[in-house]
Amino acid sequence: MTTVTLSDLRKEFDDVTAVESIDLEVRDGEFLVIVGPSGCGKSTTLRLIAGLERATDGAVRMDGRDVVDDEPKERNVAMVFQNYALYPHMTGRRNMTFGMKSAGDFTDGEIDDLVAEAAEMLDIADLLDR
Repeated sequence: MTTVTLSDLRKEFDDVTAVESIDLEVRDGEFLVIVGPSGCGKSTTLRLIAGLERATDGAVRMDGRDVVDDEPKERNVAMVFQNYALYPHMTGRRNMTFGMKSAGDFTDGEIDDLVAEAAEMLDIADLLDR
């Protein structure tokens, strides 16, 4: 995993400030959930980390290296969308494994272990095969 550091991160769209001066560090192995009301900058912050938006100011560092000028494909990150029904035709398990299987970085056994761990943590094990 990677340590992600945001330093004085800011994003403006014309005259609207979507993200104002965020300082945050998510260390290797930590789990972070961003919650807040609609329009507060959650998705924009994730898009800045992923490289889908360009920061107006500030830095995004991964393991100490500034990646603000890196293309999204060079960052090796993924984000979970706000819509829980993104793939309604898939089971809970398949939704959880989709990104990991697509990336090809994990064995099937590792994926099974990670899904079981996350499902237990979130108390959703009974929803995996729905």
